[in-house]
Amino acid sequence: MDRKFLQKLAIVFAVLVVIYLITIPRQKGVNVDDLVQNVVFGFSAKDVHHIEIYKETDGEPAQVLIARVEDQWRIPSHFNAKGNQSKIDNLLKDILEMTGQIRSKDPKHLETYKITDAQGIHLILKDQGEKPLANLIIGKRAKDANTGFVRFAGFEKVYAVDKNLLSTLSVYGEADTLTVLKQNIWVDLQAVDKKADDYTELALVSKGRNVHIRNVEKTKEETIGDSTVTKQVKEWVLVKNNREKDLDQKKINDFFRDVGKIRATEVVDRISNSLMQMNKINQYGLGRPSHYIIFQKADGSKENVLFGKMYEKDKGYYMQTQEDGLVYKVTKYNFDKVVKWVEDLPENIK
Repeated sequence: MDRKFLQKLAIVFAVLVVIYLITIPRQKGVNVDDLVQNVVFGFSAKDVHHIEIYKETDGEPAQVLIARVEDQWRIPSHFNAKGNQSKIDNLLKDILEMTGQIRSKDPKHLETYKITDAQGIHLILKDQGEKPLANLIIGKRAKDANTGFVRFAGFEKVYAVDKNLLSTLSVYGEADTLTVLKQNIWVDLQAVDKKADDYTELALVSKGRNVHIRNVEKTKEETIGDSTVTKQVKEWVLVKNNREKDLDQKKINDFFRDVGKIRATEVVDRISNSLMQMNKINQYGLGRPSHYIIFQKADGSKENVLFGKMYEKDKGYYMQTQEDGLVYKVTKYNFDKVVKWVEDLPENIK
């Protein structure tokens, strides 16, 4: 080939390479805002020690305060009642598992999603030192019942998320018209939750009559094959006139099911050990109760449960757990399940 031809061929090849490089499709950069992503991250549920839920109103803000005290959730905004562990755990789970995409970045759309500071429900998670971990605002109800809209306080980005936090908060109307946040839904209504193994004695008193039981160690013989062995066992006995009488241990399980597990319908107050609280004590009929339970531990410490007067005829009674001072409402049905054992338990003497 002649040299000029090779030069022309090289020029044509170079031009074709340039054209290819210019026209080759370019990979576009990924826009993170278009991706489905975890909305809240950087901490775990165990890092959360305080939860504040509030809604701005024309008067005082509607507010719920939840705090972890050692291993127990408490509701400081509602008599410092025991918190409903499963409901609070579900709230934290929904927040931390929540994923979403940015729906809007324009502040003019905040009204559309009813997610302005005044319209939305504020949900703040804090650590043990009350430093904010996440500060969310929840907007209007989405068309899909399992989704919702949230943003971070101080920012305009609105996320469409895969969790309905309004439902998790037991808010069933629209967030912007809310004026009251329910307190009792966060309360653990298992007012009395005692395990037989934790106590050595128990006394149940009802209108001057009583049953007193004690957990004692006994030596029992057991035949295994051709041999007889002795072993130490613990059993509950009925104490009457300073004498111990054997009881049907299966009935003791039923007894603790009713007497050691008492469910309430609501928490209505808290009474401290103060002379200033005497009016409350009289108000609920707890001054000289006719019905009460005493749970005693091995170290001699006692946990008393007192039943007061009826809160409504044939509906139920007030009940106080003295270790935390909380006053509950208990249905007549649950009250009757407890006091019947004053008569029923002695019938199960062996």
